[in-house]
Amino acid sequence: MADLKDFKKLKWYYQVLAVAVVCGALLFVLWYMYLTPIQAEIETKQKSLADLQATIVKSQQQQKMLAQLKKESLELEARLDMLKTVLPLAKETDDVLRAVQRSASTSALRILRVDPRPTIDHEVYIEWPINMEIVGTYHNIGAFLDKIRTLPRIVNITALRIQGRASEGDAAFTSSVGATYTATTFVYREEQIANAAPPPTPVK
Repeated sequence: MADLKDFKKLKWYYQVLAVAVVCGALLFVLWYMYLTPIQAEIETKQKSLADLQATIVKSQQQQKMLAQLKKESLELEARLDMLKTVLPLAKETDDVLRAVQRSASTSALRILRVDPRPTIDHEVYIEWPINMEIVGTYHNIGAFLDKIRTLPRIVNITALRIQGRASEGDAAFTSSVGATYTATTFVYREEQIANAAPPPTPVK
């Protein structure tokens, strides 16, 4: 009580100052003991939230990249499947060559020579040229080339040379010209060309 009486004896502005000091001290204690830990926890959680948001953004970007890679992979697979439809595997090469010979035979041409040449390696395919010689007529050679164009597998006919032949009698109607050319097929590199069967025997 004495302290209170002494306080009341102070001038009013000293009383205000004393109250302000006491209130300030109480606020400081309150801030230090209660609000500071809460503020620290808030800052920690805000940092964790920022890190989580950054992780989410990074994950979304990775998902977009993954989706793009999957799309590109599917496109490449589709292109590869299309490539396989026109480029035979090594094990199919013999069938392709037989198709070429069959086209010549059904065009009334006679095959005199089949001479496989060394293969040429490319990045995704192997080029396999084969020199061939046939005899027939101009019309039959034209029919043969048209059949080659419609084969499901790619077969290129290059270095075509046609020469007249001195034929007499019936041969003049079936063997008036001779032709040499290079038939080239393109083998898909998934299998080695060494696995291919030997070329078929020329038709006599």
